[in-house]
Amino acid sequence: MTPAEEIPALVAELKPLLAQLQELLAEPVADATKGSTQHHKVSGSPAPWHAEAGPLLMTIHAGVRELERDLRYHVTGRLAEDRGGSDSNTTAALDAIARLVHGVPDDLARRARNELDTWVRQAREVRDIGESERWVPIRVSKGLPPAWPYCKTYSLRMTRESGRVACSNAKCEDSRGERPRGRIDKNRLDGSAMLVWADGRTIYYGESA
Repeated sequence: MTPAEEIPALVAELKPLLAQLQELLAEPVADATKGSTQHHKVSGSPAPWHAEAGPLLMTIHAGVRELERDLRYHVTGRLAEDRGGSDSNTTAALDAIARLVHGVPDDLARRARNELDTWVRQAREVRDIGESERWVPIRVSKGLPPAWPYCKTYSLRMTRESGRVACSNAKCEDSRGERPRGRIDKNRLDGSAMLVWADGRTIYYGESA
């Protein structure tokens, strides 16, 4: 799977997270250092916005627009007009990114993939969203995760929330020299689970590495 092919799924993940971050801005914050919302009466003056959600939301809104401009320039050779600051314009920019990324060099597509992935992870880690991904070992019938063919260890981990898969060995690299990144998917032939990796490799449960 190429970086460009990964982006639609990341865009689909980011959109509802942006909506949740936006909803948090209306919540009074009792502790601005922790970003914890309070649904009961708070003595004193609460922070004017959610200490985690507010700055992250601004970062993502600005970052998405900048990324769209960069991609559009590489595809069309022209500078695009700046979008307005509304949520709908951010959504439109994300949709444009998912289209434009197929017409840019791999290094730029990889940068776009990495930025979107970072924003998804940061949004999930906002405590009042409560969607911080929990990485757990992949279990198969024998009780061990499938051996990862690159580092030859049993270090594969997955998140139940999004189905992402990664190798917990910090020294592990895929065929492109990057940290392995993949997803749990379903075999269309028999419905069995398989691991689809960003470098194009697919591993089926029970398949020997």
